[in-house]
Amino acid sequence: MATPNWQGKPLTVLGLSRSGAAVARYVAQRGGQVFLSETVPASPHNETLRNTLAGLGVTVEMGGHSKQCFMHADQVVVSPGIPPSSEAIEQLRMSGKDVISEVEFAYRQAPQIPLVGITGTNGKSTTTTLVSWILTQAGKNAPACGNIGIPITDVINTEVLNGPSPDYLVAELSSFQLEFSPTLKSKVSIFTNFKPDHLDWHGSLEAYQEAKLKLFTGQQSPEWAVVLADDPISQSVASRTEGQVLWFSRDQHLVAQYPNKAYLDERQNVVIHLADQAPVSLFSVDTLQLIGDHNYENVLASAATAFLLGIDSEVITRACQQFEGLEHRLEKVDVLGPRQVIFYNDSKATNTDAAISALRAFKSRKVILIAGGYDKMTPLDDFVTAVQANAQSVILLGAAKARFAQAFEASGYHAVSFADDLDAAIAQAYQLSEGEPVLFSPACSSFDQFKNFEERGKAFKSGVQALKAHAESTVRS
Repeated sequence: MATPNWQGKPLTVLGLSRSGAAVARYVAQRGGQVFLSETVPASPHNETLRNTLAGLGVTVEMGGHSKQCFMHADQVVVSPGIPPSSEAIEQLRMSGKDVISEVEFAYRQAPQIPLVGITGTNGKSTTTTLVSWILTQAGKNAPACGNIGIPITDVINTEVLNGPSPDYLVAELSSFQLEFSPTLKSKVSIFTNFKPDHLDWHGSLEAYQEAKLKLFTGQQSPEWAVVLADDPISQSVASRTEGQVLWFSRDQHLVAQYPNKAYLDERQNVVIHLADQAPVSLFSVDTLQLIGDHNYENVLASAATAFLLGIDSEVITRACQQFEGLEHRLEKVDVLGPRQVIFYNDSKATNTDAAISALRAFKSRKVILIAGGYDKMTPLDDFVTAVQANAQSVILLGAAKARFAQAFEASGYHAVSFADDLDAAIAQAYQLSEGEPVLFSPACSSFDQFKNFEERGKAFKSGVQALKAHAESTVRS
């Protein structure tokens, strides 16, 4: 696939997102004629970005999509926030336009850079960051990018990089991005798991699943598919891919029949066993800074991927043991007061399955759970069961609190209280705790009160620090 020449050529971009801006910048810097359209009105909030793009020669339209969206170019790059059911997308497709995602666009610009693609419902960000970390520790230029926050187009853009081209692109890939990525092909594709999510965007569970499986199917099949054996969808992945499959699981018996596998042995050591090779035992999960079975699955997938890419086992071991995890993902914030109450920030748990994983990470130790936010309306039965087993009490807030409380009440779990805001929930949790950890794992997205989970997580950490400062000043006085 030849790298396109953009000199004098038109491109339409829908959405003034980070990814949309990255594409517009890339093409404009190479002499292309970019028309960018955004439905959000012009405001002081987006003024700097609009002016920067205009300075590069990009035509920026705000407040709606005009006819020029459909007439300017044959290729249209869409931001991940725009669902396929939107009127604009449907009209573009009906008119025969090539409608693609930013990650597909970046792949077409730099097909020579090996791509490690990570998809699934939960665990993508941790796995992406850890694979990037291992490869970096091995001396590779392997930035984490994609849905994790840094557009791939920015990573490959030499005008932005001011440095050498990457050795690998380690990309978190959402279902939104994969929906519009018809030729994207990875060297290694990782499938973390599949849970119901984003049904409002995709329209159905089947459509969501199909978007995820694109990364493994037909001509888009990777050289290696690294797949969680515990997930029932994994058999569909394996049956549809034309690449080699490496299965991973915490249960070594579950992968025993497969020629390529990664698992935890009876001593909880990470073991990688490829066909016709002796098994390689790397390290015990007890030596990791991460906690939780879900994180051990992320480590298995990451270590196996690095191994497939030829990274030395000693480097993999050292990198995994040094890895501290992600901000906002079971992040230890601080320890407060004489009862030594530990606060954990798990704001990235934007669905119930992620919150269940966080609850189970504490094993038999009960927690004080703070949950709630914008309700995705997913079933709550499994979440309620996990709370009953792992939470001493629950503090609910946000738009979801009434439905969540009703589900707990119906199950016979009554240790539920409410808070008006996050600061009030933090103070209440501290008062309730007799030494139990406080876990902020919302099981909801953030859009009822915050711009995103990062802003929500920072607010939680600020609230914990404010409570600590107040407690210390009270003791001094």
